[in-house]
Amino acid sequence: MKLCKKITAGVAYVAEIVCMLMIAGLVFMIVAELVNRNFFGKSFRATIEICGIEFLWMAFIGLIPLYCNSGLMRLEFLVSRAHGKTAQILYFANKVFSLMLGVVMVIAFVAQYPYVSTRFYSTFSFQLPYTVQYVPMAISGAYIAVKSLEQIVDRALHLTRGQDTEG
Repeated sequence: MKLCKKITAGVAYVAEIVCMLMIAGLVFMIVAELVNRNFFGKSFRATIEICGIEFLWMAFIGLIPLYCNSGLMRLEFLVSRAHGKTAQILYFANKVFSLMLGVVMVIAFVAQYPYVSTRFYSTFSFQLPYTVQYVPMAISGAYIAVKSLEQIVDRALHLTRGQDTEG
């Protein structure tokens, strides 16, 4: 269990770096486009598509550190008022739904793959498949599923040992 927690924490740390790089990339692309358009009277055709790809990577990969650090919105108002078995049931229900969300994200990627892998962006001089914008959904979905499973197993182990855990 400790190894799993270290791995998921490491993946979350890498995801934070990827998010920072995507934000920097977005800023760079937007500023470069503004300079290019306002000072040189030209425009880079692929700017919108690059920004869209960076935004999707930032948004989906950004779910990883949020989920790792319990930063996503939850029914905290309900869970914080519950105690005992009700609190445990709500905790496990939350984690099971998160697990299902992660699995559905991966399934959605797999289902879309045959279509997005054969379509290409038109503004690039090389063939870049639409798959590049769907990959972060699969990565974050897989992470959420694995992390949810880790949390479910961890809580179950604590409960079987007689330790009532909060959080």
